[in-house]
Amino acid sequence: MSTNFSSFKWGACQDDMDAAEVVSRYARGERDFHEVNLNGISLWKVNLREADLSGADLIGADLSEANLSGANLSGANLTGANLYRANLIDAKLIMAILRGTNLEQAELIKANLSGAQLRWINLSGANLSGANLSGVNLVDAKLNEVILRGANLKRAKIKIDQLDLADLNLSWTIMPDGTIHN
Repeated sequence: MSTNFSSFKWGACQDDMDAAEVVSRYARGERDFHEVNLNGISLWKVNLREADLSGADLIGADLSEANLSGANLSGANLTGANLYRANLIDAKLIMAILRGTNLEQAELIKANLSGAQLRWINLSGANLSGANLSGVNLVDAKLNEVILRGANLKRAKIKIDQLDLADLNLSWTIMPDGTIHN
């Protein structure tokens, strides 16, 4: 399933919802929350597995310890959001805006973050094994003890010389120049 980003109206969300409404609709089987306004919402420890949140406004939202595995967050704005210890395994975050987002200790195994905006992001202790980070800017990211085993960093901007490589697991990672780190 591909996402057509030309239809996104950046910053123009269709509905405002509160946490109770999101949880209630999800419990009734609804998964389509694309382009909704969830600005500043608290969804701590909420299960939104496989939800479609593409293009959603999640600026400053608290999604710490939330289950977003398999969710589609492509084109979503998560600026300043808290996703501490969130489960984002197999999530789609293509072209998402994650500036200043806290993803400390988050599980992003096989997540697709290609083209996402990651300035000032905190990925300390996060597991990005097998994640697609192609074309992202990690220059100002906090990467302490991040796991990048098998991740795709092709065309990514990263300052290797500023990293403590002892803290990183880079085995089988595709580096920005296309080489594979062993």
